[in-house]
Amino acid sequence: MGGFLSWWDGVELWLTGLPFVAQSVVVIPVVLALAYTVAVVLDAALDRGIQLQQRLRHSRGEAADDTEGSDG
Repeated sequence: MGGFLSWWDGVELWLTGLPFVAQSVVVIPVVLALAYTVAVVLDAALDRGIQLQQRLRHSRGEAADDTEGSDG
């Protein structure tokens, strides 16, 4: 962990030493890539959650229909 933190400190020092435009050119693509990755992961997780919820509702609906049909 110490090696990674040392490397990160070096990256921070290098980045803060750059002019503003150069900092932007380096940081913006990294931030956009991270934001895109987070959005894709969240989209997939929410999609699976919604599919699971729909399956549960569908199976509960079928169970209710079966019990209503046998009573009448």
